[in-house]
Amino acid sequence: MSVEAPFPDADDEATVVPRPAATVMLLRDRADGMEVLLLQRAASTPFVPGAHVFPGGAVDDGDADHDDIVDGLAAEEADRILGVQSGGRAYWLAAVRECVEEAGVVLAIDADGRSVTDQHPVFTDLDATRDALEDGTRTLADLYREHGLRVPLDRVAYVSRWITPELSPRRYDARFFAAAMVEGQDAGADGWEAVDAGWWKPTQALADWQAGRIELIEPTVVSLQLLCRFTSTVEALDAIRCGAGAVEGQG
Repeated sequence: MSVEAPFPDADDEATVVPRPAATVMLLRDRADGMEVLLLQRAASTPFVPGAHVFPGGAVDDGDADHDDIVDGLAAEEADRILGVQSGGRAYWLAAVRECVEEAGVVLAIDADGRSVTDQHPVFTDLDATRDALEDGTRTLADLYREHGLRVPLDRVAYVSRWITPELSPRRYDARFFAAAMVEGQDAGADGWEAVDAGWWKPTQALADWQAGRIELIEPTVVSLQLLCRFTSTVEALDAIRCGAGAVEGQG
């Protein structure tokens, strides 16, 4: 989650305008089924402290659309999928940036179309890169241009839209996405906004939530319930691209 603009206090009578945001469910397959990455937010964070969430955050100015780093999804098609007039790909780019910032995962392809692994130079001093993206001194486009990388947006599937309820002091108009975890990379929490990163069977995460062992918010619960319908990453992404999980809700 990037540095946020000030929000009104909870007792401010003015309606808080939802801030555009994006989050992504990273999926991977294991012998006993599909898993999804969940990050535990730090207790000190102002939004859903302590909850287990997917990597995500607000859309920043630096997420502006850049044709030279985007691959596999035309701007007009992105707008159509999200039902917006323009700028739809910024949501995808924000989701990809948040993967780097919060989870240390780089969704990228090189000049030959190969997914990068943790042996790629982009992972040199990754902590500093994450900090720079976090504080806004560097953009995703800066990072990808430096290393000759592109964002394979056709590998990031749109899932759903969630808007924080009107009475919330912090509100987000969040787009949820899903993507396969990159082989040859490991996920890890940033240690600031997220204090832990772990892979969960969707059914186990829901069971732990129901037992009170972890905290989840409604959009995460509904998304995990969706994932319970699938046995593999390919099956899940194919179904999502065909419209599975395409809901709009508040939570």
